[in-house]
Amino acid sequence: MSVSGIGGSSGFQIQSLLEIRAQLDDLQRQLGTGQKSDTYAGLGLDRGLSISLRAQLGGIVGFQQTIDVLGTRLGIAQNALTAIDASAHAVKGSTAITTFSVDQSGQTNEQQAAFEELDQMLGALDTRVGDQYIFSGKSPDFKSVDSIDNILNGNGARAGLRQLIAERAQADLGTSGLGRLTLPPIVSSAAALLGAGAALAPDAPAVVIGSQNIGGAFTSAGGTLVINGVTITINPGDNAAAILAAINAPGVVAATGVSASLNGSNQLVLTSANADTAIDVGAGSTVLGELGLAATTTNPTNLITQGAVTAGQTLTVTIGARPPLTITFGPNGAAVPPEVSTLAELNAQLATLVGNGASAASVNPANGNLTITAATTGESIVVGGNANAAAFGLLTTTASPSNAVTISEDAAGHPFGFKLASATSTLTGATVTAGGPPTQYAVDIAQNPQPSESVAFTFNLPDGSTETLKLTATAATPPGVNEFTIGATSDVTAANFQAALTTAVGKLAGSSLTAASAIAVSNNFFNVDATTFPQRVVGPPFDTATSLIAGTAANTEVWYLGEAGSTAARGTAYARVDTTITASFGMRANEQGLRNAVSNVAVFAAMTFSSSDPNAAARYAALAQRVGTNLDGPQGVQKISDIEAEIANAQTAMTQAKDRHQQTTAALSGLLDTVSGISQEQVGSEILALQTRLQASLQTTAMLSRISLVNYLT
Repeated sequence: MSVSGIGGSSGFQIQSLLEIRAQLDDLQRQLGTGQKSDTYAGLGLDRGLSISLRAQLGGIVGFQQTIDVLGTRLGIAQNALTAIDASAHAVKGSTAITTFSVDQSGQTNEQQAAFEELDQMLGALDTRVGDQYIFSGKSPDFKSVDSIDNILNGNGARAGLRQLIAERAQADLGTSGLGRLTLPPIVSSAAALLGAGAALAPDAPAVVIGSQNIGGAFTSAGGTLVINGVTITINPGDNAAAILAAINAPGVVAATGVSASLNGSNQLVLTSANADTAIDVGAGSTVLGELGLAATTTNPTNLITQGAVTAGQTLTVTIGARPPLTITFGPNGAAVPPEVSTLAELNAQLATLVGNGASAASVNPANGNLTITAATTGESIVVGGNANAAAFGLLTTTASPSNAVTISEDAAGHPFGFKLASATSTLTGATVTAGGPPTQYAVDIAQNPQPSESVAFTFNLPDGSTETLKLTATAATPPGVNEFTIGATSDVTAANFQAALTTAVGKLAGSSLTAASAIAVSNNFFNVDATTFPQRVVGPPFDTATSLIAGTAANTEVWYLGEAGSTAARGTAYARVDTTITASFGMRANEQGLRNAVSNVAVFAAMTFSSSDPNAAARYAALAQRVGTNLDGPQGVQKISDIEAEIANAQTAMTQAKDRHQQTTAALSGLLDTVSGISQEQVGSEILALQTRLQASLQTTAMLSRISLVNYLT
């Protein structure tokens, strides 16, 4: 007999045990891995979300890796920028040291220190991160800058900074060493008063003409003729000849100052001896009718009778420091000094002017115009007195000499040397006149100035700076620096002024101009790239040059070797640090802030001086002052600190992105854990439950396995 059903039940039990065992294994895997499933299919409907979350987390890992790499690069860049800025500040501090002492190399200790700082700056600009030069823009495979030796001294036929400075210095100083300025000989002219417009009649004697014809058979009835108070007897029967003889008798003429003659109409003509003498025909005359005369006084033509002057008035003429000449107008020629009533007498008096051998003073006898010219170019003229000078054509009563000291650019249009900007004067009586082209200023010293009065010139220099040269008048001999001695006369003072101006311009050229020239060269030399070369002076000869020309790759050193496109420096390198954020961190060594620091430190390190040069100390001071000022950088122009700030902004953006990534990672990881992770407590309890079920199943199976027919038959 057989027992049925035991095999089928056992199979079911075994299958159940296997399923429980599989569930238990899966729960143990979950407990060990923390994941619901080791396949996306096991996640069911959450499998798409899990894939998306894992992709986002993978992207964040990539961003984090980029941020970590860039963080290292930007940290190194900031260190380089800090080092460059520190070197620039060290050199700026050294420029404030005023002690000037050069060694055999022709440089001060501060300049030699600047050389070392320049070397460090160039080294920092050649910084690499890995195999990339970080200051080369879009060409990180190329060195950023050339060596300090090539930059300063050139490389073979390629001229360096020092050679370009020397060439430009010659062009700016010129052949005379006066900064391409000229001071031609003084143009002088003596003071002069030139009368014009006077309308005086020439000197003329008094003339009286009778109205009767006394020629032919005329005979006088006899009587008397009174002339100037002298009674002349005319006898009965006297004809014209006898009448003339009576009037012209020597004693009578001496007494009357009048002579007689007949004109073409046989009329009696009475003429005074000169322009000082009038003719008075007295009323006591008894022959007036037959001679055609009237009892009246007729005046000569002279200064008084024309009303130009009145008796007692004076005219004073003073030339320079000479004794003045005082002329008194009046009819008394016997006075001491004689009074003047005629133009002839005025001329005679003017001829007595002291120093007239070299001066000229005269009056035009035809019209009365008075001319006075000083003997020298150092004397002024003053006309005084109470007579009307305008009657003699003088519209002004003072005149000064002209002693024009001119300073001029040597030619118009070229870029070299001093450029005259302005000139002003506080000198008494001096005038300043601008002219050109080329630009020039003339200072006309017409009279001696007072001590402490001055003339100031303003010059534009090649580096864009300005210098004012002020020369002050002094009574001291010898004068001090930038002073000129007031001479005995204005022409001597003008000569002293020109000599002082020449000396002062030469000194300024040898100091400030030469320093400004070097700064201009350095600014131009470093404001270039691999395709744009420094400007060179066209020459030789350089001291007469009038233009600049771009250097070439064959003859001129270029300090910056990296990429120099039109893209902004920061835009030459960038990386995405977030889905929407790109960090720009490119740099070029020839950026303005870096270039300004390098160029000013380089020019300070490049120049040399001779202890025997009288202008060396002043030139060094001018250079140091400019370098110190320039290292501060003008307002509104990029500085190294600006570049540091921009790089710091990129660092800040990356730090913020990194923080966001960490927060996002935490959130996404939490969500992913929710989707694909397990609860260890839940899984643990499920394992315990399955273990209990499995144990119960195994016990049941074991019990069933011990059941037999005997059990049923008992």
